[in-house]
Amino acid sequence: MNNPQQPKVLLDNITELADTRKQELQTCLDNLQKSLKKAPKGLLRAQPHKNSFQYYIISERGDTKGKYLPRKEIRKAAAIAQRDYNAAVARIIGRKITALDNLTENYHPEEIDAAFTGLHPGRRALVTPIRESDEEFIATWQHLPYTGKPFEINAPEFFTSTGVRVRSKSEVIIAEALNRAGIPFRYEYPTSIKGWGTLYPDFTCLNTTSREEIIWEHFGLMGDPDYTENAIQKISHYAASGYILGKNLIVTFESGNTPLSVKQVQAYIKAFFKQNVSRQQN
Repeated sequence: MNNPQQPKVLLDNITELADTRKQELQTCLDNLQKSLKKAPKGLLRAQPHKNSFQYYIISERGDTKGKYLPRKEIRKAAAIAQRDYNAAVARIIGRKITALDNLTENYHPEEIDAAFTGLHPGRRALVTPIRESDEEFIATWQHLPYTGKPFEINAPEFFTSTGVRVRSKSEVIIAEALNRAGIPFRYEYPTSIKGWGTLYPDFTCLNTTSREEIIWEHFGLMGDPDYTENAIQKISHYAASGYILGKNLIVTFESGNTPLSVKQVQAYIKAFFKQNVSRQQN
């Protein structure tokens, strides 16, 4: 039943963003904690003196004044000041990580979908959901008809386990890795790129958590200067159209001496589709 007046819920990737931010904060916290282990002991006292400061290091309990530090030893004062600052920041970051942990533990956007799918079938037939379920969205996305780039008559034939024809063994590796991770993709889906026209990216992948599309291009002949120049130009045009390396554009390379690494492909999938992989494993 269609209800055009039903308000729609925006796509929700808050938990994914929170996990990414938590990883960044954890890396920063780890580095701070390493620096604190190597930091000097003692307390620092700074006292105004003319238009500057004099510094004293307190190393004994009960000492309120400390030992005067001459300017040539200012690095000791800087090391202690940096230690105290790092310790304060580490405490703040620790609290933020805890807050993000609480968010990801308690924030469940999928409950909105469950409110619809959990209805009695008779009621569900009468209701227009405010958000299309992930399963319906993915199915619609995967079955969108399109015309890909044609193959040359005598081109080598490479097929994935699901019957998708690709152009190289390396593309088979990428496609099979995506399939194993449960990442939907379209092979050579026509995409309009500024300054170039229509391109056929090797893989247009769907992040099923955020419902964002990520392009994956594999450049397999980097030993060829002309091919390499074309690849660089293509990446530049992708950027002009909003496909940014590390954000929504994955690029892998290989040459005759350096073949594509399966581990590299798996690492990219884990980094870009972490939530999808986690959902597949569970």
